[in-house]
Amino acid sequence: MLPLVDRTVVSSDGTALAVSEAGDGPAVVVVGGAFDHRGTPYLDSVSTGLGAAHRVVTYDRRGRGASGDTAPWAIEREVDDLRAVVESVGAPVTVVGICVGAGVVLQALATGLRADGAVLWEPPYRASVDPHADDVVFADLLDEHVAAGRRAQAVRAFLTQVLGVPMGQATALRLKTVLWRALVANADVLGREVRVMNGLAVPERVAAAVGVPVLVGAGSDSLEWMRLAAAAVADAVPGSEFAEIPGQGHVPDPDTLLALVDRVRTHAVSPRG
Repeated sequence: MLPLVDRTVVSSDGTALAVSEAGDGPAVVVVGGAFDHRGTPYLDSVSTGLGAAHRVVTYDRRGRGASGDTAPWAIEREVDDLRAVVESVGAPVTVVGICVGAGVVLQALATGLRADGAVLWEPPYRASVDPHADDVVFADLLDEHVAAGRRAQAVRAFLTQVLGVPMGQATALRLKTVLWRALVANADVLGREVRVMNGLAVPERVAAAVGVPVLVGAGSDSLEWMRLAAAAVADAVPGSEFAEIPGQGHVPDPDTLLALVDRVRTHAVSPRG
């Protein structure tokens, strides 16, 4: 485990964001998935893995961990948060977005985020969903579950309907007490995640506005729809590339992310014809 340097970044609306850094070298800002924030085991492993050759910056998205929250929530505020973190680094940055974090990164890149390039790992869109739809019904349902105290039901619904986890596996997670408590603790932000993901439709107009090298990755062991969604995002982002990585699933190992980051940094992303 690399030593961490903790600091605070203030977003444009005054929200305080908890930020950590580890390692030394070219800067990489990592945006985790729905249940990831600083101190969770997976992001810790990513920081250690990438930190062997990079300055790795992670942060708690608003409403999670040690970061603040300001109402009303909007994807534009999440974009402002990422921009504030990137600008606080003061160096050329590669951005890594994992799962829903990839949706945040995509939205930010489309607004001109100052990044040299990005790696997006399995953003959980649905390639077959109408890209012009504005379906927030499921997001509203998740919010209703939380408001009614049905936090566990919200988590199960998100896991099964957004991430494609079989119901039996989602239910069995309750036996892993520490993990399940962590998932339930984040139930209140799950409706936001569906909204970040554009109602689960690939945001074609957003993707078309991205102007930096982007590598969209997926694992050969992931569900087919996730691989198709990643390929659809790569098709929608000008000049991007899709890479299917053998032996990886929805949660990539740090070495895989390191290889993809280095690939983007060395401008190995080839134009798509």
